Amino acid sequence: MHLHAKSVAAWIALGLLLTGAARAMTVTDFKHLNDDDESGFVAFLVEASAQMLQSKGQAAQADKVIAYFSQPGKDGGVQQFSAHLKEVDAINKRNAIKPNNTTPELQIEDAMSLTLRDIGIAVPPKYLESRSKEFKAAGLPRQRAKDD
Repeated sequence: MHLHAKSVAAWIALGLLLTGAARAMTVTDFKHLNDDDESGFVAFLVEASAQMLQSKGQAAQADKVIAYFSQPGKDGGVQQFSAHLKEVDAINKRNAIKPNNTTPELQIEDAMSLTLRDIGIAVPPKYLESRSKEFKAAGLPRQRAKDD
């Protein structure tokens, strides 16, 4: 029965993602996406960032975003995003144990905004959150470990 409850919770979470009811992607939700959807969501945020910059007449900045995430290795956008994602997760965990914490939980969109800021590009997390509603997960969520 316990496994059934987890499956139901996973399907509800997936349903919220598919219907666009989720406002932003939490770190926990991101970790539960399957590998293809994780990659797809990052690519979606990169594309949304480039589109925002294009719409503001900043084509060179948009190209820079795409090039940064196409660059392999530790200095590429994917690796830097991963590092920021770990930082955001650690901040959220530290804040969660503080008794009177009122700090909002940081989201995946915050990690992307921080990553882009590293290369001098400003894309507000709120813009990315508004666009995240358009992302549709294609597969089933990753199975959760017992301690999740």
